[in-house]
Amino acid sequence: MAASWGLVSVVNKRLLEDVHPIPLNFVVRIVAIGALLAMTVPLTAFHVWPYGFGINAPAFWYIVVAACVTWLVAFTAYYYALRAGRVNVVAPVTSTDPLWTAVFALLLMGAALRASTLLGMAVTICGVVLISRWMDDGAATTTGPVDGAVVPSPPEANAAAPTGDTAAQSGVASGRGVTFQVVALSLLAAAGWGLGPVLVEMAENAYGAPSAFMMLESQLIGMLALGGFILWRRAALFTRRLTRRAGTRLIWLLLASGTLEALYAVLFYLVIDQIGAVLAMLLSATAPVFGILAGMLLLKERLSGRLAVAVVLTLGGVFIATAARLFA
Repeated sequence: MAASWGLVSVVNKRLLEDVHPIPLNFVVRIVAIGALLAMTVPLTAFHVWPYGFGINAPAFWYIVVAACVTWLVAFTAYYYALRAGRVNVVAPVTSTDPLWTAVFALLLMGAALRASTLLGMAVTICGVVLISRWMDDGAATTTGPVDGAVVPSPPEANAAAPTGDTAAQSGVASGRGVTFQVVALSLLAAAGWGLGPVLVEMAENAYGAPSAFMMLESQLIGMLALGGFILWRRAALFTRRLTRRAGTRLIWLLLASGTLEALYAVLFYLVIDQIGAVLAMLLSATAPVFGILAGMLLLKERLSGRLAVAVVLTLGGVFIATAARLFA
C-alpha cells in the first residue's frame, strides 16, 4: 500500500510537466475508475474476497463527503504543492496526515489522544518547520519551470533587471514565498487526507464492511466534482504543446498513475477494515520513504544531509504519535 503511493508521487511529478494540476487530477480519476473495475469485478465475481458492491444511505453520504475532501480539496492542494516543490519536500510534509487522522478521530469518533500522540505531534511539527527552512538544500538536478527553475529571459529584459542587493533581496523574498506556499499546500493536503480515512471508517462501520461500491463511488464523486470545477473555471489541460513522443509518454504515465492509485485504494479500504483508520495511516505514512528513493533514482533529486535529518524527524514524529496503537 505504502509503496504504491510513494511511486504515485514520482509519476505525478512527471505528469505535471505536461498537464495542469486540476485537469490531471480529473483524468487520473477516470483511469483509476477503470482500473478499480478491472480489479474489483473479478475479485467479487470469483469470490476471491468477501466484499461486494453493496452500500446503505449513511455509508453513501460518508463516502460523498470523504470524496470531496480527498479529491477536490486535498489532492488539488497536493498537485499544486508537488508542481511548486520537490518530492523529497512535499512527501514528508504530507506524511503528517496520520496526526490529522488522530485529531479527526477524536473529534468525530471519540477516539482517545494518547500522550505519545501529542509528543509525536510536537516532534513532527519541528520536522515540518525544519523542512520549510531547509527545503532549498540539495536542489533538484532536473530542469524546467516545474521544479522552480529560473527560465532564461530575453536580453532586453536582462537590461532592466535589478542587480546587487536589490536582486538578492527579491530572490530571498521569492524563495520564502514559494517555501510558505509549498508547506501550506502540503499541510492542507495532509489535513484532507487525514479526515478522509476517518470518514471511510465511519462508512464501513455504518455498512458493516468495506465494499467495492465505496471505492468506485469515491473516485466517481471526485471525478464529477473536479469536472464541474474545470468547466466552471474553463481550466486548460496541457501546459505546453506536446510532441508525438511526449504524448505517448503522457498516456503511459497516466495509466501508471491511475492503476497505482486504484491498487492503493483497494488495499487502503481493506487495511482500514482490518486495523482501523489510524493504524492504516501509520502504515501509509511510510510512503515518503519510497517516494524519496524513487525521486532520487528516477528524477535525479538530491537529498542534503540537513534535509535528510528533517525528513527523519518528521517521520519519526509520525511513528511516535501512532506506534503505541500498533502494539496495543
